[in-house]
Amino acid sequence: MKKIFRYELRRLLLNKLFGGILATTLFYGWLTLNQTTILGVANTAPFSPWSFGHYLAQILPMICLGELFFIGLFAADRTRRVSVLMEATPAPPQRYAAVRCGTVMVGAALLSLCAAAMAMGFYIRLFGWISWGDLLAPAVLALLPPIVFCLGLGQCLGRLHPSLVYAAMAVPFLLSWLPLPQAMDFSLAQFFQHYPTTCGTLDPAFTVTTPILINRLAYLALGALLFLWDGHRPGVRPKRAAPTSIQPG
Repeated sequence: MKKIFRYELRRLLLNKLFGGILATTLFYGWLTLNQTTILGVANTAPFSPWSFGHYLAQILPMICLGELFFIGLFAADRTRRVSVLMEATPAPPQRYAAVRCGTVMVGAALLSLCAAAMAMGFYIRLFGWISWGDLLAPAVLALLPPIVFCLGLGQCLGRLHPSLVYAAMAVPFLLSWLPLPQAMDFSLAQFFQHYPTTCGTLDPAFTVTTPILINRLAYLALGALLFLWDGHRPGVRPKRAAPTSIQPG
């Protein structure tokens, strides 16, 4: 399984479209940093957890688009090399699905880390600010539940037909741009942008309200349930080649 994971990861990272998605995500993130984040969100500092969370919320749809593209790529492409490896190391289909999900999560994590690293470089260059620990909570809150949700959604749709995964790339953008109630807010951009103004203090400490916590747990649980449900559906187990019998001469 390690050979399959390494092969799938290398195939993903060397894909030209991975570089294109990464470049597009970073370009959009750079525009967000220079046009919105630098001004501070909700009267907070540009390097506050609120402004950083809002920055991640803005680029979240691009990260989820990349994640769904990775799932669609694996669902549509069955290379001869992968088939040979699967036949050489037969295992339950759930293990192969887990390897590919792990590869997709690594790809999504790389997109997220590169976007976060660019923001950190931005903060160092302009403000000399290096208190990275304060930014961990908004990063997890903004990114982890949506990424898990899109993983489960993509896995289920990819089992039905790869084209459904590509159609689902519109879902993160719709969920982020539509004026949904707080209980369904996908990106949390509205929360990061407006909640600090209700705290009554300038640049308040980062806090999470109960409705937002329920929202994040709901997306996390839904993604996990979709993934588990897909993993328990019947699949096709790779078969070994039948041994060749030797007839006596």
